[in-house]
Amino acid sequence: MDVLTGAQIRELDRLAAKEGLATEVLMENAGQAAGDVILHRLAVSRVAVVAGKGGNGGDALVAARRLHEAGIKVRAFTLSPFKDLSPVSREKAELLAAVAPDALDVLSGELTKLKEALLWADCAVDGLVGIGVDRPLKGRYAQAVQAINQASVKRVAIDLPSGLPSDSGNLLGSAVRADLTICMAAYKPAHLLYPARSLCGQIEVVGVGYPRRLTETVTPLAHVVDKDWVRDKLPPRPPAGHKGTFGRVLVVAGSIGMSGAAILCCQGALRTGAGLVTLACPKAINPILEATLTEAITLPLPDEEGHLSESAFKTVSPALERADVLAVGPGLSRHEAVGQVVLELLKRVKVPVILDADGLFPLKSHLKLLKEVAGRAVLTPHPGELSFLIDRPASEIDEERIEVARSFAHEHGVVLVLKGRPTAIGTPEGLVYLNPTGNTGLATGGSGDVLTGLITGLIAGGASPTDAAILGAFLHGYTADYLVRDIAERSIIPSDLIDALPFVIAEVERC
Repeated sequence: MDVLTGAQIRELDRLAAKEGLATEVLMENAGQAAGDVILHRLAVSRVAVVAGKGGNGGDALVAARRLHEAGIKVRAFTLSPFKDLSPVSREKAELLAAVAPDALDVLSGELTKLKEALLWADCAVDGLVGIGVDRPLKGRYAQAVQAINQASVKRVAIDLPSGLPSDSGNLLGSAVRADLTICMAAYKPAHLLYPARSLCGQIEVVGVGYPRRLTETVTPLAHVVDKDWVRDKLPPRPPAGHKGTFGRVLVVAGSIGMSGAAILCCQGALRTGAGLVTLACPKAINPILEATLTEAITLPLPDEEGHLSESAFKTVSPALERADVLAVGPGLSRHEAVGQVVLELLKRVKVPVILDADGLFPLKSHLKLLKEVAGRAVLTPHPGELSFLIDRPASEIDEERIEVARSFAHEHGVVLVLKGRPTAIGTPEGLVYLNPTGNTGLATGGSGDVLTGLITGLIAGGASPTDAAILGAFLHGYTADYLVRDIAERSIIPSDLIDALPFVIAEVERC
């Protein structure tokens, strides 16, 4: 699924009109699709529809007609007299009035009729304003938003909850709090970026009839991953495969007090099908890891006070030569000697490499080293870690995550998994994929170590670094979503993810 800006949607409208595809046809398609979604998704019998004077209002009026024709009781309102509606929206208002003369009214004064209808209805359809919002709503529009939000009804937004700017996650002022948003043609950034995303409720994307030849002329801002894509991209499992077929993983991780990070990373790699996992760790914690990781090999390395010493690189080098993929960082610590080992690994590694957590720290003054692993490196920072590397405020990175992920990945030739809501995956080619899965159950120490393991195991099984990063992020988040079917988000711990992964992957493979 594509993510398009408001300007790109307007360009599609312009191109469609140029080719003779009338705006009224697109509006009819959009409104009919919205009405069908409401009919199929919600058990409603009385619907109040409120429409602004632009295209969003026209879509809502078509949806009202579709609902009326299906036998739903409808009361529809425009905030402006018919003469002030856009020409196409006025046509849709007249069509509704022709089939249901008692169902359509013009709101005036204190919006009393709308408030009465909201008390009568079990569903409210918001068609006040769409992608053109660039300032806080005022006057009667703001009052209508307030009335919708205060009503005890299911709230359905047409394309975007009114009051949200389409191209960011920012809140400008009051906006409709939707239970369901019926998104026209493509996702907009506000459907995915927080805090705007929190006002959209469930989201369903519907087509409006743009010809494929037109949509292919527009370069999406980003792409959204779905379950079908994940199913098709999971590495195949040849029936005659053996542990060598499914890849040899080398994980360099752990230190005193942080053995759990190494364990979770290795378990994540195993759960995504890696054939053989070797954990290179400080020898001080090797007994703990040997007792816990029954399915992985451990390789104890020279250490100093529980963290790797500089001489550790010489010991791990033979294992590096045998590995198909390298993961570095979980729980390593940030001692200077550890940083030297990480840098040496980056200079010598010839296979795909995943850098996470403490494996990112030494790059602060050595970002040029990423050119040595261009095209085969995956970095998995959260905004705070990336802030440390590029000297930009974490809050700014979070707000501009799509462009930050795109520019960093393209500049350095790496895959950047910028964790957060949503996780943004930038590619060396300058593309961005947004992961729609996950919840606050992932907001706990160790969750990121599991993600690193998932990506590592998927690369070992044959996925490209880019595909593995996208797959890993989706499965990581979807596992948290799977768990909340039965347990609370706040109660999820990383080992729950490890335990649930086999069932999640099986569900995805069967979809």
